[in-house]
Amino acid sequence: MSRQPTRAVVALAALDLRRTPDHRSELKSQLLLGEVVRVLGPSRDGQWWRVRNEADGYTGWARTWGLVGCSPARAARWRARARGRAVESYAEVRAGRGRGPLVSPMFWHNQVIAGPARGGFRAVELPDGRRGLVEAGAVRTAKGPGIGLVERVQRLLGVPYLWGGRTPLGFDCSGLVQLLLAEQGLMLPRDARDQFRVSGRIAAGEARLGDLVFFGIPGGQPAHVGMALGGGLFVHARGRVRINSVQSDNHLCDRALLEQCRGFRRPPGASVLARTIARKHP
Repeated sequence: MSRQPTRAVVALAALDLRRTPDHRSELKSQLLLGEVVRVLGPSRDGQWWRVRNEADGYTGWARTWGLVGCSPARAARWRARARGRAVESYAEVRAGRGRGPLVSPMFWHNQVIAGPARGGFRAVELPDGRRGLVEAGAVRTAKGPGIGLVERVQRLLGVPYLWGGRTPLGFDCSGLVQLLLAEQGLMLPRDARDQFRVSGRIAAGEARLGDLVFFGIPGGQPAHVGMALGGGLFVHARGRVRINSVQSDNHLCDRALLEQCRGFRRPPGASVLARTIARKHP
């Protein structure tokens, strides 16, 4: 297309979102395959676009090689058709049934156009038109979460910390929390301070699975977030994805972090989450 597109779809399993149009610049976040972004403008050399993720409003600079520019109408058609969601931490789209050249890796939360399961595989199409086959169980096409919140946490334990990370190769604290709840149908802002802002304060004794716990230097903005598991336990990305406790007498207590605890908060839409959790953990 000759004119600057106003929308784009992410065509790589993960695409770095940088503070400035430079690979040496800070990694602010990552865009995931199939996410739609609004194109705000090009860099001087045209190799980067400043974009806003339409899922969470986060902005940054991404290389054009990982984006398929399009019109708002085409972006809407992509959303309507891309009903396949990756539910495994990692999967491979290949030219043949489990063999042949690699078309693309897939990370948890990647979105594709997916066909019906046949012979243990699904045919999938990526935003740039590439096609291949992936193991049927790696992609879910039905609505709603296919994996319960507790099981998902267990699958992600040990994933290393990565500033700006949003994939099972590396998460930062707010990226982990955002995607854990997104799978359950709740979309949060990208950063811990904004997740704090949109959530409602609750007492520690009221915290339940899916609530948030925040940490930060007194008087400053919350700089760290975890997700409550119940019983004072929470999961977070600190060095790696791990479980700790806010109870000082628990051997899982991180005392240095406990000194900065800013309390628990309930994310918006928590009633929907509570119903989902009740179905998964009756």
